[in-house]
Amino acid sequence: MRALSRTVTAAGALVLFSACGPPPPAVDLLRAEDALREATVAGQGRAAVLPQVGQPVRINDVVRRTLPAGPPSRYRFRLDIPKGARLAVACAIPEPHQSRPGVEYVVKVARGGREDTIWTKLVDPLGHPEQRGWLEADIDLSRQAGRGAELVLETRGYEETGDPTRAVWGTPALTAPRDDSPLVVVYLVDTLRADHTGPYGYPRNTTPRLTAFARDAVVFEQAIAHASWTKPSVASLMTSLLPGQHRAVQLRDPLDASHPTLAEMMHAKRYATGAAIANSVIYGAESSFDRGFDYFAGLHGEDDRPSKLVNADVVVDAALAWLDTRRGLATFLYVHTMDPHVPYAPPPPFDMMFEPHPAPGHPAADPRTDYKEPLDRERMIAQYDGDIAYGDREFGRFVQGLKARGLYERALVVFLGDHGEEFLDHGQWLHGRSVFDELVHIPLLVKFPGQRNAGRRVVPQVQEVDILPTVLENQSLPVPAPPLIAGRPLQRVLEGTASPTPAVSEISHRGFVAHGIRTEADKYIRRFSPVEDELYFDLVHDPKETKSVLGSAPERLRLLRAGVEAAMAPNPFRYTLKIAGAGEYAIGLKTGGWIEGVEATGLGPGERYEIQENGRRLEVRVRPRPGRPREVAFTARPRGAPVFLEGKRDGRALGPRDVAIGRSAAPADAVPLRLPEVESAGGVEHFHDLFAPPPSERPGLSIWLSLPPGRTLMDFDKQRTQELKALGYLGPG
Repeated sequence: MRALSRTVTAAGALVLFSACGPPPPAVDLLRAEDALREATVAGQGRAAVLPQVGQPVRINDVVRRTLPAGPPSRYRFRLDIPKGARLAVACAIPEPHQSRPGVEYVVKVARGGREDTIWTKLVDPLGHPEQRGWLEADIDLSRQAGRGAELVLETRGYEETGDPTRAVWGTPALTAPRDDSPLVVVYLVDTLRADHTGPYGYPRNTTPRLTAFARDAVVFEQAIAHASWTKPSVASLMTSLLPGQHRAVQLRDPLDASHPTLAEMMHAKRYATGAAIANSVIYGAESSFDRGFDYFAGLHGEDDRPSKLVNADVVVDAALAWLDTRRGLATFLYVHTMDPHVPYAPPPPFDMMFEPHPAPGHPAADPRTDYKEPLDRERMIAQYDGDIAYGDREFGRFVQGLKARGLYERALVVFLGDHGEEFLDHGQWLHGRSVFDELVHIPLLVKFPGQRNAGRRVVPQVQEVDILPTVLENQSLPVPAPPLIAGRPLQRVLEGTASPTPAVSEISHRGFVAHGIRTEADKYIRRFSPVEDELYFDLVHDPKETKSVLGSAPERLRLLRAGVEAAMAPNPFRYTLKIAGAGEYAIGLKTGGWIEGVEATGLGPGERYEIQENGRRLEVRVRPRPGRPREVAFTARPRGAPVFLEGKRDGRALGPRDVAIGRSAAPADAVPLRLPEVESAGGVEHFHDLFAPPPSERPGLSIWLSLPPGRTLMDFDKQRTQELKALGYLGPG
C-alpha cells in the first residue's frame, strides 16, 4: 500500500483560501502529508512513520487504512477547518495486541499556541470485550472553524511497547458540509435472476423500487456475467478480465495481485474507496478482494460470525454511513447484498408475500434438503422472490439515502447481479453448475450523472467486464486498452459505435465444469464435468435453451468452438506421477479437455510417453528399477476438467493399492482413478497432503500436485474450513 501521497489535488488540497474564495475542501488525513507538521509514534520520528501510513488493518473482517498510533503518538496537521466540518475517524487496538492494557485516544485543536481537547476515548479490549472491533467517532469541529488551525491526534498508554502497530487511527478524514464531489456506486445483488425483476418483464411485483430506478437509468436487456458463481464473477467485475485471465476461478484461488482492480484504479486517482459486503467468499482475508479499498467491511451475521443470512438493511446502513464519513471527497463505493442467496429466508412480511407459502414440513429454504414434492419448487421460488422483494425495498432505501444527502443527481450508480439461480430450468438447483442463461443473464442498470439517457433500453449484448471501463470513462479517468482489460465502455454501445462482441462464461466449481460463448443470436456450450458434451442453441427461436441443435450449423459451430477454447485456461497446478520399484508399466491418462506441458524425467532406452487424440490422451510406458524412479508431470486445460488414470503393471490391471496419493500415500479409491483436484480437498490436512510427495520412495505409482513458481492457492485453517462448509462452499470431505 502506498504511503501518503505528495501530490495534492483539488479534492484534498490544503491551501489557504482568500476571503472571497470557496470554503476549504474535505481532507483525507491519510493523504495530507503537505499539512503534516509533526508525526511521532512509539518513539519513531516522521521519516520512520510516513512509510507506515495508509497500511490496511483487518479487525473482525473489517479493513481500514490507518495511521499507526502505538503510544505515545502524536500527529499534528495544519489546515483550514470549514464551517460545519466534522472529523470522521475510527480507533482500534489490532487483534494481536488486544490482551494488553488499554490506550487513550485524544483529539485536540490548537490555535495561537493553545491546545484544546475536544474528544477522548479509552479503548480497553481486555477489560471491555465489546471494544475488540473498530470504534467510530463523528466529531463536530464547527466551533473550531477557521484558518490555520492545527488538528492534533494523540494516543497515550499505560504500557509503552515501542511497537507502532500497538494502536491505530482508522480512515481519518475532515469532512465538509458542501459536497459537490464525484460519486460512483456499484450496487450488486448476489444471486439475482434478471427475469425475476420488473425491468426485465417479471409479472410478480418483486422490484417496484428497481423499476422506479430504471426510469432514471439505462436498462441493458442482454447483460452477460462471465461465471455463474460469485468469486469469478465479481473478480471479472473488478478487473474487467475473463476468469481465465484473472484466475480467481475456484474457491481456493485468490484474486491475482498482478491485475489492478477498479478500487485500486480509483484509489490511485485519489478517490476515497469503500465497500460494504455480505458475502464472506469476497470479504474473507484470503481472497484479496480488499485491495485498493480504504474501508472494506465484511458484515457478519448472527453471533458475529460469517453467514449467508446477513440482511440487506445491515449492508445499506454500513454503505450510507461510509458515505457520511467522506462528504466532500471524491468517492467510490461498492455494495454487495446477498438476500436471494440460499437459504431463501425473507423477513416478514416478505416471507408471505407470494404464494404458495411454506407449510409444515416444507420450509422451502434450501432445495438440497427441502425438495420433497413438485409443489416445493413453487414454494422455493415464492420465497426466493420474497428475498428479492425485501432486497428491493432496501435498494430503494439506499437510493432515498442518496437523494436525502444530495448525492443522487450527480452520482453514477451501477446496479447489477453477479449471477442468477436455477430452479430445475435445466435439471439443477442453485448456481455454479452451468452457464445457461438463467445463471449468466444478469440485470444491469446504469444511472449516469444528471440522468443522462434516462429510460433508454439497450438491446445489443453487453458484458460484465464492460462496467470497469464505463466507470473510468464517466469519471474522465484513463481507460486501459486491451489486453489489459477485456471490456469496453458502455458509452460506445449507447452511441451505436460498438461492434457486436461475443460473451464468454465459464464455471469450474465443486465438480461442475463448463464453458460457453454467447451472442445475441446463438450460444455454444462445452461441458466437461459431470457430463461431457457439446450444446448449441438458437436463441432467436429458443431463448430458454430448451433444444440443442448441434448439427444445424457446422461452420458456425466451428467458429464458436474456437472462440470458447481460446478463452480456456489450464489448471494452476501440475500433476506429478512417480513410478518406482521394479516392473513394466503401461499407463493411460485421458481427459475431455487437453493434456499439456508434459515433462518426463529419468526415462531410459525404450521408454516413452506419447500424446494422442489431439491432446486428450497421454500414454506412458516405463520400466523403472529400484532406486531409479521415473517421473511424468503435466497440466490439464481447461481448469477443473477431470483426468482419469488407468493402466497395467506387468500385464496386470492396476488396482487401488498400486496407486498412492499425496504425502500420506493413501491408496486410490478405485482404478480407473479420477485424479485428485484442489476443490475436492475440503479439509486443511487433505489440502496439504495433496501438495507433497510421499516421504520415501515406495514401490508403485505415486501422484501429487505442485504449483509453479509465483502461483498460490488459499490455505484455509480449521475455523475457516468449518465456516465455508457451513456456508455451503465446501463439501463434507
